Amino acid sequence: MKKNIIMAIVFGWVVFGCSSIKVSQDYNQSMDFSSLKTYAWKYEEQKQTGDVQLDSPLLDDRIRSAIDRSLSARGYRQDAEGNPDFYIEYHTTIQSRIESDNTRSGLSVGVGRATRYGSVAVSSDSGIREYDEGMLVIDLIDADSEVLIWRGVGSRRVTSQSKPEKITKNVNETVKKILDQFPPEKKN
Repeated sequence: MKKNIIMAIVFGWVVFGCSSIKVSQDYNQSMDFSSLKTYAWKYEEQKQTGDVQLDSPLLDDRIRSAIDRSLSARGYRQDAEGNPDFYIEYHTTIQSRIESDNTRSGLSVGVGRATRYGSVAVSSDSGIREYDEGMLVIDLIDADSEVLIWRGVGSRRVTSQSKPEKITKNVNETVKKILDQFPPEKKN
């Protein structure tokens, strides 16, 4: 009984742990990121995507606030004098994804009082589901050369029925996890 409870907990952790935020980064490997101290937003207003779910001043404010807080917590400050070390811009997309479960199979063997019995079960039933995946891309651009120096990407499942508090929480978590990669660690 105890073993079954532990297996159920492990299974739940594996299944639900997979729906977390996935992040990655790419950057200019010759860049000295330690010289960066100040930043500014590349654009005063976010470029429109044509997707009504994404082209929202409310979402733009949440993303910008989360990025500002995250960078401030890392010691970067927003430049008010027009001479930043780097610019920030971001991009968002929502894409439909499909996932499926693998074919399930099982084997059971039992022993009764008078006889032995066994069974084999194979199921070809696989669950196919469609879901939306939101992606947030944060770009850091060198202020002097206007060249991309760092890109952080985060993606996660999204639902359009989320409450404002849930949207804010998801944006904050996603931005934090993306910017936890910045600045990139120096490789020797």
